[in-house]
Amino acid sequence: MPRAPRAALERGLVADCGIADQGFGLDLSSESKCSLGLEQSNSIRVTARAGRMLLLEAGDGTGPAVPWDRDMVLSGNVRSFPLASLLSLVHNAGKSGFLLFQHERDEKAVYLNRGEVVFAESNLETDRLGAYLLRAELIDQSQLELAERRYHPLTRFGKVIVELDMLTPRDLWDAVKGQVEEIVRSLFTYTGGWIHFWEGAVEPDNVVRLSLPTGRLIEEGLERRDELLHLLARLEDDRVRIRPGREQRAVGCENERAMLAAIDGEAAFGVLCHRSGLDPRTAARTIQFLQLRGCVDIAHDAPAASSDFGAADDDVVREAVMLHVKLIVELSAPLVALDGAQAVSNRLNRIIEEGVRHGCVLLKGIRFTEAGALDPGPIEHQALRQPGDRLREVDEALGEIVAYLEFELRNHPGIPDCSPYLEAVDPLRAMLIR
Repeated sequence: MPRAPRAALERGLVADCGIADQGFGLDLSSESKCSLGLEQSNSIRVTARAGRMLLLEAGDGTGPAVPWDRDMVLSGNVRSFPLASLLSLVHNAGKSGFLLFQHERDEKAVYLNRGEVVFAESNLETDRLGAYLLRAELIDQSQLELAERRYHPLTRFGKVIVELDMLTPRDLWDAVKGQVEEIVRSLFTYTGGWIHFWEGAVEPDNVVRLSLPTGRLIEEGLERRDELLHLLARLEDDRVRIRPGREQRAVGCENERAMLAAIDGEAAFGVLCHRSGLDPRTAARTIQFLQLRGCVDIAHDAPAASSDFGAADDDVVREAVMLHVKLIVELSAPLVALDGAQAVSNRLNRIIEEGVRHGCVLLKGIRFTEAGALDPGPIEHQALRQPGDRLREVDEALGEIVAYLEFELRNHPGIPDCSPYLEAVDPLRAMLIR
């Protein structure tokens, strides 16, 4: 029996899924959109078909405009492939195109020409030009409110700022460059999300076309990530309290408003995260912005502690060890309930022994107890004595145990669906370096 042409088979597959192929776009049935978790207003097109994979691209008219006249050539999970590596790949290859980062509701887009950044945009309030000008102290709150009252969607916010004589055109140029750099650097503080790249010259809607050194922005972004981790380690110290600062003024960013509303007198960081509804990294980033503007103070109850936290690197290493150990405990709990603590400990100790045989010094002498416990103290002690990139050593050594536990959860005959257990530890994952 003759085989049908591949294109015909693909059309048949699409039709079986309730999808009518219309060339540039697709007309999905209401049932298909519902099953895919899409809104009825979403527009769809087939981006690629390869073997068993059918890649659909959805547009909703919000956030950065996706260039549907270009081909998506790269798509990766930031948790598995760090954003710095993916952006370096595009930069080193000298590619031009549109790079879109998405994490939950956050969307940030970067336009590149021959590997260099020429513009960036974001759907977050904190990344808007007005918020940046306020943080950079180029305008004050009353000027921002005046400009926002004068602004309307048919004009540009920067143009309004110049027309009101708040900035000169040259000052605005420098400010937009600073805003774009901040958006790019902020990408590296995420440990989850997806990144997509469409190849081909794409002009941003904004008339500004910059030329920024991508390599420098990657280096600065990684430094910004480390600064945020240091601050996070400081904030999560039980002795640290956050309280209102000397400047009591309104702010335009939703996250900042939520954080200021959560601060009542003074409070611990964990309490503020709960009250504001922000995850730890977002909360730390928000407090960092508010502190720069004098809206919050960070106080330490113990006067003997160093005020500048000169040993922040050590604090970050300790934090990384603690978070990994917590993650290991959470992932092993379902297995302990099914197989018993000693059986699970024996399996995990074999993983440690194998790691030591392959040269992992950090795990030397480390053992799970018969009760399934893992003491972070000896691991911290050995990690702090390691030369070179200590965070990477911690991530690789303890990450191997995490990977094994995930494998067991996915393949254990007594666990028909492991997704609830894996999803439950997502907040812990979000705080880890990847």
